Amino acid sequence: MLVNYSAGRRAGVMAAAVTTAAFAKTFIPFYLIGSTAIFAVACTFGAVFVAICWRPISDMARKVPDISLVIAAFYVLAIASFLVHSRQVVPATHLAGILIFHTLFMAFGFSAARASKLVLMMLLGAATVYLIFLIQYTARFGDLVKEGYLQDIFGVGDPAVFATFHQNMGIVLGLAALAAVGLASNRFRQTLAVGALLLVLLFMYHISARGALVALICSLVFLAGAALWTHSKKLALVAVIAVILAATLTSNLAYQRALQSKNFNAEIDAISRTVREIQHPTPGLRLGIWTQTWNRISSEPDRLLFGRGVGMYPVIEGFGAPDWLLRKTEASRHYPHNVYLEMLYETGIVGLLLFGILTLFPLGVALRRWHLFSLAEKSAISMYVFQLVISQFSGAFAFDYLVQFFFGLTVGIIALSRTDDLLVRDQHVTQGAE
Repeated sequence: MLVNYSAGRRAGVMAAAVTTAAFAKTFIPFYLIGSTAIFAVACTFGAVFVAICWRPISDMARKVPDISLVIAAFYVLAIASFLVHSRQVVPATHLAGILIFHTLFMAFGFSAARASKLVLMMLLGAATVYLIFLIQYTARFGDLVKEGYLQDIFGVGDPAVFATFHQNMGIVLGLAALAAVGLASNRFRQTLAVGALLLVLLFMYHISARGALVALICSLVFLAGAALWTHSKKLALVAVIAVILAATLTSNLAYQRALQSKNFNAEIDAISRTVREIQHPTPGLRLGIWTQTWNRISSEPDRLLFGRGVGMYPVIEGFGAPDWLLRKTEASRHYPHNVYLEMLYETGIVGLLLFGILTLFPLGVALRRWHLFSLAEKSAISMYVFQLVISQFSGAFAFDYLVQFFFGLTVGIIALSRTDDLLVRDQHVTQGAE
């Protein structure tokens, strides 16, 4: 990078504050000491630092007018969808929460691009804290998983709570593994990073963090495909087609085999549990939710184009109206667990297309400039892929702030790269004039 926006302590402190805010509700140790207070304080500090550093951030924002236009188009559609379909039933604070917190966390990620290495280092630090808890529990009690369920590693005391921590752990450890790749500047660190990746993949399988496991694999495939893209675009396209076909065929064969399988123990491992869910779909689990949502969409073709309105999923499904982060209702806990499916349900084909362009467009732009990015920046972009995949298993559009954070981080990295282009061009013009 020719632009050294990371210079000085201010950018680093800001990156630390906004990263803490983004992970305040995901990092389990914060839950033990008060995640809401940490979230509020970190958001306040982050917002203050963004305001203080408004000039360089504004300069960066002017370098991505194309992405800004897509963002504006999608959120205008979201506002129109709410006003036309939802405002009589869903509180206006739900829409306000989407606009306020999405903007906030996109700005947080965008500003953190000025110190992307620090973001990676903080994720490694979070993984280190997890490692301490894991070693301590294993030394005292043995296996972390018993009868197919995660044990009380963090001393929460409530089985209904700690049994669900596997996905939170998988997200942080998966992102930390990608961070290790981004910080592997020499052969020794690269060897450590590969070893950490393998261990994290095995650990995710052991604790049944299936969404995080798939997301990490997809992120690694993206990194490999992007590297191939810089050498040969034709070969990369052939590889992408081959991967898609192989994944489709494999998943179809696995699904058919799961339907016919009789030899499994649903309480032992991730594969057995998945087989059981395929054979016996339960309304409260992912496959049951997805099936019910799709049936609702396909049974009402008149709403296929523009959907039912932002925030209407829990209303129509009988859970009541959702609200915003500061006053979550029971209905806020109910969503399709797939953000693209949610967009189709609530905003229709038009909203899904715009949202798809919004979420995937930065990746397309990044691929065209892949050779210009540092290893840490490539790793940060792969984290956006990771979180985007996670959102297809557990994402809620209104509350999925990590997607907004890593989206902003990716766009910020692109903005810095484009700023470098302008500086190089100005240098050439100056040299030519001389």
